[in-house]
Amino acid sequence: MSAPTLRELLPEFLLDLAARRGRSDRTIEAYGRDLLQFIGQSERYGVRLTCADFTPTLVRSHLARLAEAHLARASLDRKRAALSAFARYLVRQQWLDRNPAAGLRQPRPRRKLPSTYSEDDVTAVLDTPRAEGFSGTRNRALLEMLYGSGLRISELLSLRPANMDLSRATLRVLGKGAKERVVPVSKKAAQALKDYLSARDDYVKMHEKSDPNALWLTDRGLPLTRFRAYQIVRRELAALHGDKMSPHVLRHCFATHLLDHGADLRAVQELLGHSSLATTEKYTHVSTERLKQAYRQAHPHAAKK
Repeated sequence: MSAPTLRELLPEFLLDLAARRGRSDRTIEAYGRDLLQFIGQSERYGVRLTCADFTPTLVRSHLARLAEAHLARASLDRKRAALSAFARYLVRQQWLDRNPAAGLRQPRPRRKLPSTYSEDDVTAVLDTPRAEGFSGTRNRALLEMLYGSGLRISELLSLRPANMDLSRATLRVLGKGAKERVVPVSKKAAQALKDYLSARDDYVKMHEKSDPNALWLTDRGLPLTRFRAYQIVRRELAALHGDKMSPHVLRHCFATHLLDHGADLRAVQELLGHSSLATTEKYTHVSTERLKQAYRQAHPHAAKK
């Protein structure tokens, strides 16, 4: 005799909820709907779930999929409770040895995706003509370095001339946790940095009070602070009309645009200086969402009527 499927055992469980547990009709209806959703997910792919398939991995995967779909926390809690109650019933009936839903952590709500802008938008901002002189040259170099190498603003401001090898188009960066990494410099960023270094040298010679040891200087020759750098970048990105105009958004754009063009995820992880691949993976969701949006907007059968 073949083992019964979960779908075949479900009616008995719902009767048990009513007769033995005294649950309300509303709860029984909701549990039945939740469990049919769980079972039906696998049946869509031709898999008829049995008790042997009712594993912690399957339960975790199902709950994670629901969390990814932005399901409300209350609904997610109820669906997990339905799975756990069904599993406890199967354990009592000796169809299962243990409850596969016991001890599972609640899936975290889906993380907010990083804010990014399109390549055309970023290019338009970077190519915007700026005033001649020290400040305009510096601002262009700041933007090109943030986008061209994906640096954190703290990493960029801590750079020293000794950390740069423009002949090889590389930088030696000290990141979080005092971890050092070597990152490439784009052609545009390298040229913008060379232009700035030339302007900076002239500026230092003309202003006695300027700091010759600081790479990034204010208009008064003082070391550029994090706060001042934020102000500069926000003003330069104002044309994007977005709600995120911090230096970090250019780092997000750097990672997303690399993945859009097929860059290896491990390589992007190293370029960003992430200790965990999971931190880098959030950018793959951004790329996927951009593709979905483009599809929905362009495909005649995808567009909403």
